[in-house]
Amino acid sequence: MTQKIYRTFLCILVLAFLAGGGQALSITAGPDQIQEGGQITVTIQGLEDSSSFSMHIGAEIAPDDNQEFAFSSNNLNMPFTLTDTTVTLRAESVVWANFRYQQDAESPSKSIGFGSEDHPVRGGIISDEESFGQINGGSEISMLEISGKTLEDTNQVSVSFELDGMKSGDDDSSISYTINDMKQGTVSIIVSVDGTEALNKKIQVGEALPTAVPTQSPSGSSGDSDDYSPNPTATPDTDLSVSSSDGYATLNALRETVSGAEVEDVLIMKNSHPKNIPAEWDLIYGAYIISPAALRFSEPAEFTITGDGDMKTNARFIAEYNGETWTMLPTELRGDALVAKISESGSYALMTFRTTESVPETTVSQQTPDYTNAPTATPASPEPSLPTPTASGLPVCAGIFTALGALFVVQRLNK
Repeated sequence: MTQKIYRTFLCILVLAFLAGGGQALSITAGPDQIQEGGQITVTIQGLEDSSSFSMHIGAEIAPDDNQEFAFSSNNLNMPFTLTDTTVTLRAESVVWANFRYQQDAESPSKSIGFGSEDHPVRGGIISDEESFGQINGGSEISMLEISGKTLEDTNQVSVSFELDGMKSGDDDSSISYTINDMKQGTVSIIVSVDGTEALNKKIQVGEALPTAVPTQSPSGSSGDSDDYSPNPTATPDTDLSVSSSDGYATLNALRETVSGAEVEDVLIMKNSHPKNIPAEWDLIYGAYIISPAALRFSEPAEFTITGDGDMKTNARFIAEYNGETWTMLPTELRGDALVAKISESGSYALMTFRTTESVPETTVSQQTPDYTNAPTATPASPEPSLPTPTASGLPVCAGIFTALGALFVVQRLNK
């Protein structure tokens, strides 16, 4: 009898070890409120190697009496290694701005200027992408800083940094960084793993800001399809119009069709390393993640990706990722942009068919490609649904081992 109990106890220990080896992805951030110079910590558990990791640090900042502002995220430690890393900067409603960064303590600081008092930035929006190559685990991004001047009568400016790369190293870790040069405002932290949102949190800096007065988006050109602008003039009280940090992707929808999120919280992140692309397809450039994950549209929204002249001479299309596979969407060509109708947040990318042999230049058609025969995706349900949690594949294996182990224990006890 003693032997039987001992064996049972040993089996339970083995099963507990196997089950504990599989850990679902969990990412949290805190605290809920800080003061200027305060530290934010992002706690990560179960982040597997070769994951595509994207982190958005955004801020809504109140300018001073001279319409000037500053924001910096400093001493950002990297507990794991990121390869092929890019950092993208974006700021809206600005006359001019300066971007300064220092990749690590051993590197010199670099500065990039955009616009001036005499030559304001076009449309009040700046965007810049810098390659950081490989950031080794245990290192630190010393400084990411932006300062500038807002447009007249603007009481709030939006700025963001996006960090994007392929992860390797510890599965469980934490990222910490400080928020400086900002006395009052809201900081948002959004993390996406393999194209799926894993964290979306807002942190208050100082006291709460007064309610912002919306400003009208810069107007785009109008006319025939060749003059199509992916950023048409939006009516602030009725429409949603947001673009990605690199400026290539745009989402437009009527405000009354939006559910699951506030219009002001909708944004588009970049994922430079999307997975599971079909062998017969080629990615033109990185995928785009529409956030928040709960966002839905009761009537289809327009998602636009702008390209170059090749849009008219190659069969390019927009595809949607459901966490496992990519699906081609019905796509309309408008000038140098492709437009697809979507019903929910998610990951989308510009693709083309892979060619097995070169096509002579003289045979390339100058006509608009025919997308009418392209396979269509099943329309997403307009009813809100909870996003599928991102999890490690190990819990499935652990569950199988647990079931087999339990069967073994029962058989042994019955003998």
